[in-house]
This record gives sequence, C-alpha cells and structure tokens, in this order.
Amino acid sequence: MNSSKLGTGTSRIKIGSGLDAIETMILREGLRIADVHPYKELDLLAIVLNSGDVLQARITDYERLKKASNAQLKKWRLIGGGIGIHWEALDEDLSLRGFIRDQGKAKPSRSRRNSSITPGTRNSPRATRQPSARWMPWPPR
Repeated sequence: MNSSKLGTGTSRIKIGSGLDAIETMILREGLRIADVHPYKELDLLAIVLNSGDVLQARITDYERLKKASNAQLKKWRLIGGGIGIHWEALDEDLSLRGFIRDQGKAKPSRSRRNSSITPGTRNSPRATRQPSARWMPWPPR
C-alpha cells in the first residue's frame, strides 16, 4: 500500500549546526517528500516534493530497487517526517538529501524541460533554477 503519511520523528535540528548546504536548504525551505511514483518499466522513480517540484531517479541506480517487483516498489512509506523513503520488504531507505545531491550528477535524459532544485534558492515557479536533465513536469503529460 502506498503511503503519504509522514513519519512521526520528534527530533529537532537547528539550522547552521554543522549541516551542509543541501541539509540547510531542506530545513530552511521546509522541503519534504510528499509522494513517490515508481515506474519500473520506465526505470523511473518520481519523487514529488511538497513544493511541487518533482525529482527523478533511475530505479536501476539502486540495487535493491532494481531487483524488486512492481508490487514491492509500490509498498513504500515516508520516514523522518518526509525526508526519506522506506521499503520494508526491500530493507531500503533513501533520503531527500541524496536525491537532491544526485541531481547535479544527472546523466542527460529526454525530459521536456531542464531544471533542478538549487541550494539557497526559493523553490517556487518564479525561482531561478540551475539546468539539470532530471526535472520533469508533474503530472506527466
């Protein structure tokens, strides 16, 4: 069963307490994963953020996800209040920080628009964005 229920973590982290630029941006902007859409046949994991941005990852970049069935990929839950995704049956946890970090390492793809979240920017439609090949419009057209 898909889950969009946020985890119940209770720890608080202060901005500027030894965090890197990505972690600081996540905290300052209040970014969280809102939904996850795995498309095994397309080798695509679409990560929808609460800001409306959509991040992409290749399923084959993650060994456990690559070996998983479609049914297993769809059984995920959010952890850490939306800063991570957990697949119980696969014993796999992936973080928002890692997805944002990996956007800079993107390989060219055939997306219609190139854009990505950049540390230190406000993530609204009016924000200045750095080019990336891993942005995709949501919902899919």
